[in-house]
Amino acid sequence: MAFLRAIIVAFIVAGVLDLITKRTSKKTDSLDKFVVRAPIDFAALGAIGMALVIGVLIYGEIEGETMPLLIMIIFNIVIVLPSALLMIAPIKGVWDVIVNDDDITVVKAFVYRRHWKFSKITYGKMKRGGMKVYVEGRARKAFFVDGMGENFSNFMERMEKEGKEVIYPEGMEPYTEEEMDAEEEQAED
Repeated sequence: MAFLRAIIVAFIVAGVLDLITKRTSKKTDSLDKFVVRAPIDFAALGAIGMALVIGVLIYGEIEGETMPLLIMIIFNIVIVLPSALLMIAPIKGVWDVIVNDDDITVVKAFVYRRHWKFSKITYGKMKRGGMKVYVEGRARKAFFVDGMGENFSNFMERMEKEGKEVIYPEGMEPYTEEEMDAEEEQAED
């Protein structure tokens, strides 16, 4: 019963924090000051998973059923943990890429902060989920920008504006102006 109470409290607290984040976050067209953060839709997916968890636990409590330890561990790893992570992802400070003019601050888990300069970016490499960004003096990626994050398009436009190279895998290249015009003409026919 204590586990059920803890899950319900975590569900409510994360939900309230997500609502506060949604009300305070702003969509911006600015290429100088913006934040790339997980979308609030992630919280909705996490809420569905947590509602499922709460429903299963309440059903087990009402029926007087106890879950074997192995099944409870698997249940927590497969459903509870991913749902909780999805619910907290949109909260400020969980995973943010903050662009403020030439300064880039990457925040992870409220504590871990790294600072970079936009002018020091050498190139970006598009991957399935977003872009790996590389800076001068580092062979490894400096940070990752989630492609589903709010304001990711601002980051891409800023890379283009600054003349930074973006490397696309084969078959993932963006449309050129001519290809978009040809596609529009085909749609009109």
